[in-house]
Amino acid sequence: MTDDTSTSDEKKQQQTENKEQHYQRIGAELRRRREAISLEQGDVARQLHLPGMVVNDIESGQVENLSSIYRRGYIRNYARLLELDPDELLADAGEDVPPELKEVLPVSKGSWRLERYLKIATYALVTVAIVPPLVYFFIAGGMRVLERDPASSESREVAGSTQSQLSEVSTSSGVAEVGKPESAPSTAPHVSASALPLNPVRPVREPSPEPASDAGTSSTEAQEAEAGPALSALEVELLEDSWVEIHDAEGTRLEYDLLRSGQKRNYEGQAPFRLLVGRSSAVRLHVNGHSVTWDGHDSGDVAELAVTANGEVQP
Repeated sequence: MTDDTSTSDEKKQQQTENKEQHYQRIGAELRRRREAISLEQGDVARQLHLPGMVVNDIESGQVENLSSIYRRGYIRNYARLLELDPDELLADAGEDVPPELKEVLPVSKGSWRLERYLKIATYALVTVAIVPPLVYFFIAGGMRVLERDPASSESREVAGSTQSQLSEVSTSSGVAEVGKPESAPSTAPHVSASALPLNPVRPVREPSPEPASDAGTSSTEAQEAEAGPALSALEVELLEDSWVEIHDAEGTRLEYDLLRSGQKRNYEGQAPFRLLVGRSSAVRLHVNGHSVTWDGHDSGDVAELAVTANGEVQP
């Protein structure tokens, strides 16, 4: 059993080495054809919409860094661009077998059932805690609307009795007047306290005039306060695919993505801008119309820099 396993491992290793050699020959053939028609790797990358690193890996035969799902498609497109036959070029490479799917973090049935029961119990507790109080307050509010307020009825009865007593007193006082019989009705009109003229308790205050101010100065200050600090314009142009991350002086993140070749983006914010560029030679920068250059801008290295409003790079 051990001998069979070692033999199969040796066969797999031999097949892998043969496949690597085939891809190295394919890459060498593509590179010779490209140089023969005077094309650069950057030109190929732009026409195929691929990163320059992928084109370099294909020509050097280091395709193990590429996914087996895409590598043959990349080579076919590259061969068609160079007017080569892709089937003839890939005839010796064989077929790429996709990797087997593996189960990641399997979930046991017991834990799945426990999670389900916990969710059901949570829903039940929330329903019991919320629904009955809502029903109670709804019913109690409706009953209060339908009930008659006893205090208001009592106040109306007291007001009626008081009014009758006042009418009796006014009738008896009419008898005390000279020359009027007891049965004679009183013709004196009833004077209500609300009809008497009353002076206002608090005098009306006249609005005090506001102190004069310099209108021009105040409006200018208001406009400056509303305008805030001046914003700067940042233009980013991509010659190749590259990762770009941009923050302004306030820490606001303006960009955080892999930008494609040929794209041109414009941003506004407070200078200085802080940038992180995945490939320096793939990016061109302009701030307020000023071109930005820095040490190593024509290399393929990662660059981290801060750019002022006049296009200068801070140390």
